[in-house]
Amino acid sequence: MSTDFQTVVRSIGDLPPMPAVATKVLQMLQSPETNFSQLGEAISSDPAVSARLLKVANSSFFSLKRQVKTLDHAIAIVGERTLRSLVLAASLEGMNKSYGLLEKMLWEDSIGCAVGSRFLARRFNTADPEEAFLAGLFRHLGMIVMNYSDPESFRSLAEAVYAGEGSFGEIEGCYFPYAHAVVGAAVLNKWNFSDDLIQCTLHHEDMAVAKDENEIQYRLTATVSLADRVCARIGIGAREPDESINVLDSKAAEALVLDQGQVDIAIEQVEEIFTENRDNFLN
Repeated sequence: MSTDFQTVVRSIGDLPPMPAVATKVLQMLQSPETNFSQLGEAISSDPAVSARLLKVANSSFFSLKRQVKTLDHAIAIVGERTLRSLVLAASLEGMNKSYGLLEKMLWEDSIGCAVGSRFLARRFNTADPEEAFLAGLFRHLGMIVMNYSDPESFRSLAEAVYAGEGSFGEIEGCYFPYAHAVVGAAVLNKWNFSDDLIQCTLHHEDMAVAKDENEIQYRLTATVSLADRVCARIGIGAREPDESINVLDSKAAEALVLDQGQVDIAIEQVEEIFTENRDNFLN
């Protein structure tokens, strides 16, 4: 796919900015002189992000043995790479202009795939777990941006999908000039994220990543693609589960050389982990 990302970004018009607290924290994490107190002070400027970080740090997602009561302690416990993931996750939720049922489903979809991708990366040793979390979080960023820039068209698109007129990928071209995968990749490129995350967002559905050119990128994309299928099968971020989805028959399962037993484990445990941690991320 040779679409120029700058052209895509220009076509969007009303592009959401990178959340301020996320921008500040990412900048600070690049400096070896930054300490936990400074990070805590930066995060505390956004009460919603602060509350979410403490909530997740105390959840079964990290299975810590004692309660985390301060931001400094949370940062020390989860580590810098996980902190980056959690701050971006908490910040991304605030990107919506409004927050109705559609936005709630988009957010559940993003968090569900992030949690699922992290679990699959750890369980099957397919990718770096924190990179997988971010890749899962961002894989439908394009949908969030579409809804931000043109909520009326996005709502019409969502209603058409629910009415059975076609899948999102099949009919999104009737409502928007670029596919959500292209939009998401273009925005990540503008925000200066890694090429691995950009390519994963771009190819999370078609798996058009060359294994022999970049195996790490290939396995990361396969991990997120698998989590995407598992979440759709379970019904995370959707109105209802889709039990017609054959996860084993996906390109992702084939790429990761998983058998039926491993796929069954993936479906069962992703649902369990998401259910356990849903309120920590979504409420």
